[in-house]
Amino acid sequence: MTEIALSFCIPTYNRAQSVYALVINILSCSDADIEVVVLDNCSTDDTLTILKSINDERLLLFSNEKNMGGLYNGLNVLNKARGKYLVFSTDKDNLIANQITKFKSFLLQHTNISCGFCELNSLNKSLPEIFSKGILAIKNVAYKGNHPTGYFFKNEFLKLINHTERFSDFRFVDVFALDFIFAELCTLGDGAIYHNKVFITETAEVAAKHKSYNASGKSKEAFYSPEGRLKVALNYTTHINSLALRRQEKDMLVIDVFTRNILAATFGYKALMENKYLCLHYDMESRDVYLAELLSIGLYFYKDFSRKNLYFSGNYSIRKLIFDAHISFSILRIVLGTIRARLFRFPIN
Repeated sequence: MTEIALSFCIPTYNRAQSVYALVINILSCSDADIEVVVLDNCSTDDTLTILKSINDERLLLFSNEKNMGGLYNGLNVLNKARGKYLVFSTDKDNLIANQITKFKSFLLQHTNISCGFCELNSLNKSLPEIFSKGILAIKNVAYKGNHPTGYFFKNEFLKLINHTERFSDFRFVDVFALDFIFAELCTLGDGAIYHNKVFITETAEVAAKHKSYNASGKSKEAFYSPEGRLKVALNYTTHINSLALRRQEKDMLVIDVFTRNILAATFGYKALMENKYLCLHYDMESRDVYLAELLSIGLYFYKDFSRKNLYFSGNYSIRKLIFDAHISFSILRIVLGTIRARLFRFPIN
């Protein structure tokens, strides 16, 4: 029996046509040491029927007896895979099949890599980046809150952290369970970013044709909202505090998490709300977000992050002083960036 080098792990629900196209595309690669693992979450369309029509022993098809929720499905599809490395894809994206062998070879040549992600829709010709395990890998790979297609994992290390049980609480991880997993894997091995184009995401225009299963504009805590970004930033910080790192390293990560998420809660939120296609996808009305609202969001985010963050307990004044110094710079970046956008009509997409 051929040893599986790379497993493509795809959780799916009611996306028969797009998941079929993705699976067929992957299997067009002739490599015998790859597999495609699909876990269907009790779809009510013809997803299972159409996938069962594929005659290829490299396809492993599983189905839940009842709908277990998107988080459960996304975590458990990883448990079904046999490959040395696993790569995750949503069921709505696609990839360039003739790049699979090159991507697989990169992973097999650097077996100290524990996890990482592929740059999506990449036009970048840079070589892959590898970051030493520990703080360097965590800072560059984990807690990014990226779209999860193209996330990859070393199966041997993944099995060590009991990821399904520990990261299945949606109230804590929201839609970012894989980022918490990344942080822990980066303490076991190196992290990596693969820049060559492998995966292609669906366009905003295509996304507008169907509603999101994971987030609705009717929820104040949807992951893309300022409240949602604050919640995940606080939970990232709680998780950072549990890692076996030096205090200075944790401080660095907390500042990084704050900066990234306040930018997502302001600029990212503005870009989303002004994109009519993404607003249709998330079932809400598109609207403009102006400077006054951005400043209000930024101030709210900073105050609540500081007030609710248990990380600052103990040695409070020192940690808070360091944090505030870095945050002042972050807020200045937001204000200047917003002014630039208004003066020069710089599009935020």
